[in-house]
Amino acid sequence: MAQFKSWQSVFFLIICLIFSSTTLLLAQNQIVLTPVKDNTLYFHAQGALSNGKGQNFFVGVTATGVIRRGLMAFDIAGAIPAGAIIQNATLTLNLSNSNTGPQPITLHKVLADWGEGSSNATGAEGSGAPADPGDATWIHRFFDTVFWTTPGGDFTATSSASQTVGNPGVYTWGPSAQMTADVQSWLDNPSQNFGWLLMGNEEEAQTAKRFDTHEHPIVANRPALTITFLPTSVEDGNDGLPSQFTLAQNYPNPFNAGTIIEYTILPGNAITVQLEILNVRGQRVRTLVNETRPTGSYRTQWDGNNERGEEVPSGVYIYRLSADHLIEFRKMLLLR
Repeated sequence: MAQFKSWQSVFFLIICLIFSSTTLLLAQNQIVLTPVKDNTLYFHAQGALSNGKGQNFFVGVTATGVIRRGLMAFDIAGAIPAGAIIQNATLTLNLSNSNTGPQPITLHKVLADWGEGSSNATGAEGSGAPADPGDATWIHRFFDTVFWTTPGGDFTATSSASQTVGNPGVYTWGPSAQMTADVQSWLDNPSQNFGWLLMGNEEEAQTAKRFDTHEHPIVANRPALTITFLPTSVEDGNDGLPSQFTLAQNYPNPFNAGTIIEYTILPGNAITVQLEILNVRGQRVRTLVNETRPTGSYRTQWDGNNERGEEVPSGVYIYRLSADHLIEFRKMLLLR
């Protein structure tokens, strides 16, 4: 009996070690970033105004009918390890002045680089300051030699997130699938990280809102991007372990209508393989393969639908190939 209890204890210890290792492998990480740059695009036909080093940026339309748009960017690749899987992202801003009622503010992914020069508006900063070299203005990406393709900024028409803001206070955008996809794309392609443009209600006058920038003296008032991610080890899977298969990166990636996943069963006995699609929370979305297969190369297509044949939303997804105790992960990006 004593020997039986001893084996029970050993078995229990092994199970605990297995689960603790799995938990460690899939442990979430969270980081909070402040912008590396922000600015305001003040409508001006000659692009003479900016506020690179100001404590505030503006969004919406002034009482005199002049448009303001905000810009901000974060150093994603400098803070999160390459290959990590972004699970969600939220942006928190402090609204420090509002002369109107509730207004929608939307985030849009910027498509070209822009600058934060040394201009610094005085007073309430709503009128801006003369643009300095390197500043973003209504017509310039970098004053006064590099221009936006479209005055007012080059950005995606589809918003990444929206929030209605009213009285002064703290407001949060996200999490949303598109915000997650934006941050993932900036991590995977740092050279294309140009941040977000914030746009307010531009259909009527006196809708402008004032937010605090990363230069604000009160740290708690500065913009904050909170990102939750799975570290590189999730994608690397079981690197270094004897493997019975190889798993290739899907293509195309990012994709829209469908994508191809290829894998190879290495020489040896036939093994039972399972190929699954997971969301970033680790929940199974679709099982593509669940059967015994011999040595060979295989190709499987995912059409972006779940088990019920319903389209899943845009975002980052994980595909997982497993056999016995061996598992490999990779990530892919679906854009509707």
